[in-house]
Amino acid sequence: MLGVPIAALGLSHHLVTLDELSALTGATQSVGQALEAAPEVGGYVLLSTCNRFEIYFDAPLFHPSVEAVLRIIGESLPAGRSELLDQFEVHAGQMAVQHLLEVAAGLDAMVVGEAEILGQVRDALASAETHNTPALRRLFHAALTTGKAVSSQTDLGATGRSIAAVGLALVEQRHFPLAGRRVLLMGTGSYARVVTANLRRLGCEDLAVYSRSGRAERFAATHPVEPISSDALLPALAEADLVVTCSGQDHTTPILTTALLASARGGESALLPVLDLSLSGDVAADAAELVGVDLIDLDEIGAHAPAEQSAAVIAARDLVTRGVDTYQHLESGREATPAVTAMRSHVSQFIEREIESAARRYDADTAAAVARSLRRVSNALLHTPSLRAAELARAGDLADYQRALQTLFGIEVEAHS
Repeated sequence: MLGVPIAALGLSHHLVTLDELSALTGATQSVGQALEAAPEVGGYVLLSTCNRFEIYFDAPLFHPSVEAVLRIIGESLPAGRSELLDQFEVHAGQMAVQHLLEVAAGLDAMVVGEAEILGQVRDALASAETHNTPALRRLFHAALTTGKAVSSQTDLGATGRSIAAVGLALVEQRHFPLAGRRVLLMGTGSYARVVTANLRRLGCEDLAVYSRSGRAERFAATHPVEPISSDALLPALAEADLVVTCSGQDHTTPILTTALLASARGGESALLPVLDLSLSGDVAADAAELVGVDLIDLDEIGAHAPAEQSAAVIAARDLVTRGVDTYQHLESGREATPAVTAMRSHVSQFIEREIESAARRYDADTAAAVARSLRRVSNALLHTPSLRAAELARAGDLADYQRALQTLFGIEVEAHS
């Protein structure tokens, strides 16, 4: 059983509504700044997506560290959202490892097997470059390795499912095939790329993109879409067969307002499906009340997500179990590192003294040969004790090994950090 210090605190779509998750997403920056200054937290990685908000952190003293993280989250929550603090799940040690590997494998997603989660885990690790720790990096690399294995070795990953794909399939089911249709993307967030790729696969080539933050031209430079300026937005809305909002940003006001929709789609316009893939809500909530609009948001997509394939899920869970076992095996062996280092340092003192003595007594070539021979013998003699230390660490018997080093050689082993 892997002990703390790795721990995780989080909420997902399983526990709270997407609106409540959106409130947490808005607090991401303030939470991060406070965590960096918290002495109770050794380092952290924050994983915030459209259906989860999770913090993985080093917890040198478990309970004080957890209390500190909860306090920071509570202080960062918007007014009227304090009840969310009671909903957070806590995962410690092995359970934190298990949970992250399941997340990276797509087993805990709104759409089981979701393709985007692996990139989101990778991005979370990259964003934590200045405030993670070696232990957190090893954990996240283990999760990425397991996620890649699930993607390449099971049908769960082979289907390439995503929230965007499920949403577009729902549009086709309710309205019309998307091949040959004109689609307007509003926003250039992470889902914009995925939506564009899915639409192209569906035979939709008439794509336009609008960005309130002015990124449309940049996005269009690397994707087969036409950039739309603010002046051209109203006509683009009027001509669109489908609108997909995917800004990936938090807003105080929606990108697509009811007034804008009513102005663009008034009169005899055909029914317009609007697919809102943003957590914070790129579309005004009351837009759904417009007669000519069918608003499909993340909650509805989640309700229509396909049931997981049992055989693929079983295969994925098997890979996760193996990933957890491998991680534990490697991490428990690392507990022996201070003992092995101390033992090698102790022996190397004698070896280096003999090498210095040989350098004074013999010519350079002979002294070099003696040095190589001594170091080779040293490595050979220390190989088996080093392996044995790792084995004892995994079995939980390292203390006996450390006592033996102290008794036989006077070697004091520093505590593992």
